[in-house]
Amino acid sequence: MQLHYREGKLYGRDKEEILITDAFCRVSRGTSEAIFIGGFSGCGKSMLVNGLRTKVDVVGGYAIKHKFDAISQTKPLFGVISAFDHLCLMIKDRSTAQRLAMIAKQLREEFGVDFNLLMRLLPNVSMLSHEFASSPAMEVKPGEKMNAKSVCFTLLRFVRVVSSPRHPVMLFLDDLQWSDDTALEVIHTILSDTMGSCVLFVGTYRDNEVQADHAIFDLTNKLETSNVQTTKVSLTGLNREDLNTMISDALCLYPRICKSLSDNVFEKTKGNPFFVLEFMQSLVGRGLLQYSFDMKRWVWNEAVIRSEEVMDNVIHLLSSKLRRLPESVLTSLKAMACFGTSINEAVIDNLRKSSEFSDIHDSMKRAISDGFVMKDERGHFKFVHDKVGEAAYNLIPGNEKKQFHYNLGIILHSNCEGNDVGDTIFLIASQINYGKEYTLKNEKLCIRVVKLNMKAGKRAIDGYNHKTAYSFLKSASSLLPEDHWQSYYDLSLRLSLLMASAAYSCCNCNCDEAESILQGIFEKALSIGDKLSAYSLLGTMFQSQGKVADAYNTYSSILTQLGETIPDPVTPETSAAMITETLNMFEEVYDDEWVKTKMEESLC
Repeated sequence: MQLHYREGKLYGRDKEEILITDAFCRVSRGTSEAIFIGGFSGCGKSMLVNGLRTKVDVVGGYAIKHKFDAISQTKPLFGVISAFDHLCLMIKDRSTAQRLAMIAKQLREEFGVDFNLLMRLLPNVSMLSHEFASSPAMEVKPGEKMNAKSVCFTLLRFVRVVSSPRHPVMLFLDDLQWSDDTALEVIHTILSDTMGSCVLFVGTYRDNEVQADHAIFDLTNKLETSNVQTTKVSLTGLNREDLNTMISDALCLYPRICKSLSDNVFEKTKGNPFFVLEFMQSLVGRGLLQYSFDMKRWVWNEAVIRSEEVMDNVIHLLSSKLRRLPESVLTSLKAMACFGTSINEAVIDNLRKSSEFSDIHDSMKRAISDGFVMKDERGHFKFVHDKVGEAAYNLIPGNEKKQFHYNLGIILHSNCEGNDVGDTIFLIASQINYGKEYTLKNEKLCIRVVKLNMKAGKRAIDGYNHKTAYSFLKSASSLLPEDHWQSYYDLSLRLSLLMASAAYSCCNCNCDEAESILQGIFEKALSIGDKLSAYSLLGTMFQSQGKVADAYNTYSSILTQLGETIPDPVTPETSAAMITETLNMFEEVYDDEWVKTKMEESLC
């Protein structure tokens, strides 16, 4: 016999359900709001929000979600962008042809010549119109590349068009404790918009795992300063009465009959719902709670259960269950935990090529049948709960974790080297970087890992995730030998330029770091040609900071080195003459010809 919990039933959260439902109703009247839900892992934060997601879908809204995790912190901004990219598919599937045509028209009007940047940021925009789908891919010019701030502004303009009181957008970001300021700046930009966005942001986090200086609290302060209504909810364990109701439902017994059992469970779990589920299952597994066919009901030995040692947390229970699995299954779950809360089939297939994980597919099937893993709609293998992943990861001894990560990365790198693996390159590089010190004894291997990190960094830059890019590029730099400018000149030059670009384009624009890297290029580069890109970036940085004189001096310096003659400084008189001359040149050019010229340029 199995315990029968009421699927989808949320116990003891009536007040919180009303709070978030009311917030969504206000958003549906044409505003934006934020809700932050804190609480220990397993207290029901995600389940509370998922109940609202269903209601949003029913009334014509769009509920999108992204979940951060501790292991794959390499692309927080990418995750948020992916959520909005998925929104495009939801709009396509749920909209009439008339509404899609209207949205396509509004997007064209909103973005104009910048539409190409939107298409590169959210590729699924092409699904909203046959015109978009048939448009040729256009190369982004150097001056059009987006930094974190322009990503925020582009998403803001997109949300203005697709959200409305009739079709509000709910963005759910789970486990914010693993996010960063770059990802959260997107939320601040969108919610503080005063031009008609209708967005309900819901963020959950483990309040026992964040410090007072975490970006979450900076976001809440900025939202309140921007007059965005912000609701804060803190979930604790269930009280005795609600827990009694939950156990009563599971045992199909009247609450008064199982009160003594629920009181014992409350003492040992403090009412944490997920802990309660696991503790009850452990009682069944050990025969301390069993179904009596003679009595036709569940029975238990109250005295024995009361004498049970109090577990520190649910991890102990899960670890005990995991240790009873076959070694091959346990090894596969440990490997899966190293990638975060989920792993895609491409990674599974590449791991299977090695002797260590040749039976990983069978292991995943066993893990699914035993209730530790599930397979989602995208075909990804996912732990049924974060705590299961944590328990599997904790079974790797602390002094072996780096080596375990490193071995996984090397296996994947060996099986994938030379192939375009897409975003999997982030996972490969991250795993190797956990134990990158193991590569230091082998210079050839070091350079391979340097190039791997550079590819990951370049892909992150192309995905507008400059903070992640800088992290990978920094790892690459740390693996180069001391004489790398002599022994690996071209590699050092390319790496330095990428690092400077990533540092400058981060959300907080780390211009000091970028300038320091560029100065290194000026000192080490062997020719003026090798310095040109660095000078160009330095001038752009000065311009963005309002240092016009420094920008002018930078450009004039490089032009002088190239043998160009720099004109004398322009006076107000000469500038007036230049303006008059320019106007005379174009006095016969009409507005429609200017528009035609700009459109031709954008299509080139």
